Amino acid sequence: MNLTVQQLSQYLWTRGAARASEIASALEISQPTLSRALASLGPQRLIRIGRARATRYALRTPMSGGECPVYLIDESGKASHLGVLYRLSRGEWCFQQDEPWVSLRGEEFGDGLYPDLPWFLQDMRPRGFLGRCFARTHALALQAPQNPSGWSSDQVLESLRRFGADMPGALIVGQDMLERFHEAVRQGNDIIDHEDISSRYVHFAEQSLAGEWPGSSAAGEQPKFTARLRRANGLLQQVLVKFSGDSKLPEARRWSDLLFAEHHANKVLSEQGLSCAQTNIVQSGGRTFLESERFDRCGLSGRRAVVSLEALDDAYTGVNDLPWNKAAKILRESGWIDAQDAKRLALFWWFGVLIGNSDMHYGNLSFFLGPVPPLRLAPLYDMVPMTYRPGLEGTLPDHTLRFVPPPPEEKETWNEAAPLAFRFWEMATSDQGISAEFRAIASANLTALQSMISE
Repeated sequence: MNLTVQQLSQYLWTRGAARASEIASALEISQPTLSRALASLGPQRLIRIGRARATRYALRTPMSGGECPVYLIDESGKASHLGVLYRLSRGEWCFQQDEPWVSLRGEEFGDGLYPDLPWFLQDMRPRGFLGRCFARTHALALQAPQNPSGWSSDQVLESLRRFGADMPGALIVGQDMLERFHEAVRQGNDIIDHEDISSRYVHFAEQSLAGEWPGSSAAGEQPKFTARLRRANGLLQQVLVKFSGDSKLPEARRWSDLLFAEHHANKVLSEQGLSCAQTNIVQSGGRTFLESERFDRCGLSGRRAVVSLEALDDAYTGVNDLPWNKAAKILRESGWIDAQDAKRLALFWWFGVLIGNSDMHYGNLSFFLGPVPPLRLAPLYDMVPMTYRPGLEGTLPDHTLRFVPPPPEEKETWNEAAPLAFRFWEMATSDQGISAEFRAIASANLTALQSMISE
């Protein structure tokens, strides 16, 4: 390697992606000399980003297995090649798409260059209860910590390439995982028949709590597992199942109450034609199971691409300290969602406030990912009165919610949400599957909300 090529390599290693004019100026060389040096590095070490005068050059850094294809699984289970991911120097990444998806690049990443692992892969990062199970299972093979929150982007990508055939959404990273996906579809040997659901759920709960669950790394701290079911009518469904602890324990009874409450919240919203997770309650082995149909799956093999508000916001808007109703306005003004979904999002926020959901963070809201904005709001999930979850020392909150009048500009949306919340508390008050203690809480909140509505 001659001196100019060495200087070029060193410059790109420390500088990151740069235009030809910037490189030539920094190295004080002519354009022809630069062109020869660029050619000497070759495509195995150098990548071109962008076109014409906007072209930038960057150094590729080695990845296990070489370049990394990314595939998209559609609703019928058919795979298409979405693009190729490259790791660059200085922690940058480049994703070269086959057919440009504007939504993946926006204005910020117009040439496919990202400062870290691309934002649309971040929801595949193992996290939450199942993420920790996933990490404990594969940490040794990955030479990574057992806590996935400490994983580097390289370790996350390696986990996706080696063990990520069933991650959330519709993207699959690497040829090996695509083959594993197709093999799992062909075998279909993990499908639970409807008559076996109760007993299998008890077994799966024990596996999950033992940290042995190998399934999809869905986020969230509530104990859970994933399953594929065959209903009595032959319908195939993929579900996410949350579960409570032993019903003899007060904390476990409270978590059972909250699972019933989540089911009622979904039912109330669904009855009004609002899109939310379709859920079902199963009780077996002293536990309560909340079975939620996965909206990122279709039948046995189909998938839908989704992204969380957290990932979308980190990439494009950066307003994650705002409540959903405020974020909705910014997302609409920036073109990421349409006016109808912005209105729904504000309604969901006020409904959550009125049922005591103190956990409406950006990971609890998702959108269907398509080639161009606006993105469609995915069904609502995790709508739970989390203000009543057990405390760290086992305390069980039982206070009545304090309802505060909305600001004048939010009054119309509040007026739509209040009757839905009233119906929710009404259902929770009368459901005999819920403990007497929590039914009393629901009754007090029903009375308080009735007073607020009547003012």
